[in-house]
Amino acid sequence: MKVIQMGVGGFGEHWSKVLAASDDVEVVALVDVSAAALVETCETFGYDPQICFPTLDAALAQVKADLLICVTPPAYHPEHVTAALQAGLHVICEKPMASTLDECMDMLKAARATDRQFAVSQNYRYQPDIQTMAQLIEDGAIGTIGQIKLDFYKGWYFDEDNFRRTMPNPMIVDMSIHHFDLLRFVTGLEAETVRGEAWNPTWSDNTGDTSTALHFTLNNGAHVVYNASWCAQGDFCNWNGNWLIEGDKGSLVYANGEITLNKANGRYQVTKSKTIKPQQMALTGQALLLRRFVQAAQKGKRAETDVADNLRSIGMVFAAETAVATQRPTPILSPELKTLLANDK
Repeated sequence: MKVIQMGVGGFGEHWSKVLAASDDVEVVALVDVSAAALVETCETFGYDPQICFPTLDAALAQVKADLLICVTPPAYHPEHVTAALQAGLHVICEKPMASTLDECMDMLKAARATDRQFAVSQNYRYQPDIQTMAQLIEDGAIGTIGQIKLDFYKGWYFDEDNFRRTMPNPMIVDMSIHHFDLLRFVTGLEAETVRGEAWNPTWSDNTGDTSTALHFTLNNGAHVVYNASWCAQGDFCNWNGNWLIEGDKGSLVYANGEITLNKANGRYQVTKSKTIKPQQMALTGQALLLRRFVQAAQKGKRAETDVADNLRSIGMVFAAETAVATQRPTPILSPELKTLLANDK
């Protein structure tokens, strides 16, 4: 597939590496508002400066492409994604999909109206440890899930010009979206309601809330306690967080990248404990996501992180924002979103 990459600075640098190493795509255009970022990308990866453009419209007018990789700030995603879809391109967009639920639903409608494939880059799914945990649960290793504890405490400083510095809820919107998507992927369950709080510690340099405590109920009756902070005084986990997933036959513990499977005896005691080695994977992260997206699009099928699937993950984000603002339990799917997804065939 011929690719336009929009956004080459910041996290776009990582995508540039993925695209340059991929056998599935050919980069035919680079788009960025920063001329310096475009020059640096061309020098790093050996691209002809002639493929550089200041706007997506300029690139679309001069280049024939099949796929847009959108790595711009979330506020611009609806405009860029919709323009690419209407121009006949498939799209992979960085998370979070957009800033409002209405924008996200409109993006799904645009994808279906244009008959193009549109997926969100939930790359955390495509890691050996995460894939291994999901397989263990699917195989029934711990039985029926009843409760989950997920902690994420990581100190991460954002430069003053980083858009996350002034986001109203940077933890929930820009980081927790990964964990919410992982909860769905690893367990195979869907969240139904959420309640909780969010706050900003006195030492935080962000203007929005960087810490949160949330409680989700899942569609099988299980409960999830989620505690997270992006301005913890140190790093106490990897980017996936630390997990305790309990079922009626035992538990899975995931701490700092290590998976432990515990079997229980029916009297709430561990009778057998085993460290599980993650499965081997030739491709991980965005590289695997890209390959599977290309394969699906070429067959006219939806990718694993298709817009409709991702609406259930980002729906958890918007519901969590409402819950912490109102201090009331909030359904994950609004009536409008529930209807839209039910009619999306």
